[in-house]
Parts: sequence; structure tokens; C-alpha cells
Amino acid sequence: MKRSVQCDGFDAHAPDSAIMIELDRLARLRIFADLPPDRLEWLSGRMTEFSIAAGDVFLREGEMAACLTILLDGEVNATRDDGGLHDVECYVAPEAFGTPCVMASIPYPVTLTAMSECRLALLPEAAFRELFVSCGSFSQAVARVMSDWLTALETAALNRSRLAALGKLAAGLAHELNNPASALTSGLEYLRKELDALEGSALALGRHAVSKETLDGLGALGHAGAQSSFHQSDCEARLADWLAARRVAKPWRIAPVLAARHITPDDLAPFADALSPEQLDAAIGWSARVLDLRAVVDDAARGAQRIFDIVAAMKSYSFMDQGPQQEIDLHDAIDNTLMVMTHETKRGIVVTREYDRALPRLQAYGSELNQVWTSIVENAIEAMNGQGRIVIRTQRDGDEAIVEIADDGPGIAPDALAHVFEPFYTSKYALHAHGPSLGLGLHIAYRIVVNRHGGTIGVRSDASGTVFRVALPLAGRRGDTHAGERLAGSVL
Repeated sequence: MKRSVQCDGFDAHAPDSAIMIELDRLARLRIFADLPPDRLEWLSGRMTEFSIAAGDVFLREGEMAACLTILLDGEVNATRDDGGLHDVECYVAPEAFGTPCVMASIPYPVTLTAMSECRLALLPEAAFRELFVSCGSFSQAVARVMSDWLTALETAALNRSRLAALGKLAAGLAHELNNPASALTSGLEYLRKELDALEGSALALGRHAVSKETLDGLGALGHAGAQSSFHQSDCEARLADWLAARRVAKPWRIAPVLAARHITPDDLAPFADALSPEQLDAAIGWSARVLDLRAVVDDAARGAQRIFDIVAAMKSYSFMDQGPQQEIDLHDAIDNTLMVMTHETKRGIVVTREYDRALPRLQAYGSELNQVWTSIVENAIEAMNGQGRIVIRTQRDGDEAIVEIADDGPGIAPDALAHVFEPFYTSKYALHAHGPSLGLGLHIAYRIVVNRHGGTIGVRSDASGTVFRVALPLAGRRGDTHAGERLAGSVL
């Protein structure tokens, strides 16, 4: 006969007679390793043993913990559902599951499935808490488990935040690279098609004996300068009529090219008087094609330069191929950050730079500081809903370099101001509807400025906007910070 065992929502079977679980097996578990023999016997007597078959699920993600579950024999697999089932880790006996969940009364973060026939034991929550209160070695072991669990949770969240930021940055860069890359590709394709037509125009020049002086004169026409679309359209129409009257081929195609260089019928009149209709057609047709192709080459060159600038900025932003520490120019670093964030700022954000160019270079973890500028600027953009003004100021204050990033957004609520640098704290739901936020961007910024560079970071805010102030020692770190420091920034 077997009796039903229910705990954590799982229904298994256990023997009718109580069996004392092996004490040496319990002692191999981290949380029980320091328990004296009498405590292990006490513990074993309060556990219920049962077994399950391969493929059975005995802990489900999201269920509340009512027992500590001990794997005595066998192997289990942990999975997490993040929109799809993902393997987390495999565990081999002996192992304990649910210490943080029982201690903090929180749901299980994973689903555990037996990979083979498994022998397990359940310790009720009441016995767990009784042992925690009465046994110092057990409470210390649980505290260590909780500390490691919180560290692992924060590390995973930090990595998730960084990956999310990297994905967002990559998407933005792809968008920024797409336009110049498309211009370059279409320009080269146009050049390929028009080269044959240019060759035909050159042959026509030879057939009609158009002189080099004539071509040089046509090439010298026109001048730079912008004009309104209405004036441009009017010039094209008048040129097209003039060219058609003189039997120049395809005037509708030639007129826009000449009008773009502000060439008028009056500019062309001397050539019409000096050349035969065939010579005028060949000379203007060839000149227009050359001007057109030059404009296409210029556009393609600008596209290629834009791509080069973005890639160079990204390389500088990440300090690729350089050591972890570099001697950096803060202004170059901030400009590179703004360059790679162009996709976020160009639609409605006006960025004003007020740089103190006399500020000396400083030794720093360059790519990490760029994370700081990215987090603060992104925070400002989100606070302003993508519309507003950001002012970035730099100055020297004694032995420190000061960077202030100010926005004219709605400000941060006073009750949130003291918590903005704390991990997992976010007030963004109250500011806008861009979806969930991990609340780690400013926490990471704090750790980089304070823990990595020995600097300070603070914030002040009111209804007219928010200012983040970063102070970095020009001589490098001022000394190590202590692990026990409260992870929060000063309120200026």
C-alpha cells in the first residue's frame, strides 16, 4: 500500500511506513552540511520520502512553495517558459530545490522534470522555519544560499539589460546604416546603367566635331546654391521648352540636371549661336550626362562617408581592439555616443553641447563610461517622449571632470528621486507607455561611475527638467569602494 503525498501542487506516492532518510546524503547538501548529527536526525524524521518516474514534473514554474524539495537520487532538468520553453540547467542528486522560494514565499522560477527515476523528499515549510529559527548554522547556510541567489538573479538581470540595450543599439545602427547603404547601392547601379549612355554621348561629340573649348565652357556653367522647389520647377520648365525648341534630344531629362546647377537658357544662348543644331545636341547631351553622373558619385561618396563615420563612431564607442583602460577625451566619447544614438535623437531631440575644451584627457574604462552616457541620454529621451532639448555641459572642478546632462522633460517625482540608482527600481511606467523596464540602466551607470572609477553621480530634478551630474577624478580612481556601500546616488 502507498499513501498520497501532496506538496507544491504535486501528487506523488510514498511508502506507508516512515523510512529514515540517509543522514550522510543529507549532510552532502550545502544547506545541511554544517548541521550536527542530532539536527540531521531531527530533520530526517520530519521529511516525507517518495519516488517519481522519468518524465514526471514535480515542481512547476509559477507555483508557490509550500515545502523544501530534496533530490536524493536521480537527475532532473530545469526549464523556463519565456514565450518558449528553454533549458536552464540539469541537476544530479543530492540537491535541494526551493530554498529562496520557501524563505521569501515566492513562486518557483523554473519547472523541474525528472530525467530518470528519482527519489525525493519533502520538508514542510513549518519544519524549515523552525530549524531556521533554532539552528544558527542552518540559518547561516540559508543566508549564503539567498545571497548567492540574489547575486545570480542580479547578474542575470544585468546581462539581460545589457543584451536588450545591445539589441536596441544594433537595431538603431542598422536603421542608420540602411539609408546611406541604399543610396550607395542605387547610385552604383545607376552609374552602371548610364556608362553605356555616356559612351554614346562621347561618340556623338566625335562625329560632330565638338571642340574641347566648347565642352570646357559648358562645364564651367552653373553655380552652387539652394533654391526653392517652386523656383527649381520653374527653371526646369523654361529650360525644357528652350531645349526642345532647338531640337536637343530628351529635354525633359536634361533640363532637371542643368536647372540643379542654376543653368538658364541665357547661359546656353551663346553656345546655340556658335554651334550647329547637331553639335549643340551632342555637346549639351554629353555635358548633362557628366553633370548627372558627378552628382550621383557625390551622393554615393556621401553615403560611403556616412557609413564610415557610423562604423568609426561605433568602433570608438566600444573602444574596439583596445585595452580595458584608455586615456580618453570625454568630448569625443560623448560625441561618439550621440552618433550611435542618432536614430533616437534625430526625430525630435535637439542636443546642445557646451563643452569646456580645456578639460584634460583622463584614464578611464572608456566603453563602460559610454554606457553611462547612453543610459542617461536614453533616460532623458524616454522622459521627454522623444520630443525636447538635451544640454550636455563639461567643466573642470578642481581635480574632477564634471559632465552634466540636462533635459527639459517633466522631471522625476520627489519620492522617486532618492531611488533612481537602485537596482530594479523604475518610475518609467509613470512617465510614459514604452513598456516594461528592468530599472537597471541607471544602477549600472552608478556602479560604473562609483565602483569602477571612484567618481560620483547625482541627480536633481523639478518640473522644468532633470540634470544628471557625473564627477570623475582626473587622476584616476580615488580608491576602492566597499561592497557594503548602499547602491544609491546622491540627490543634489
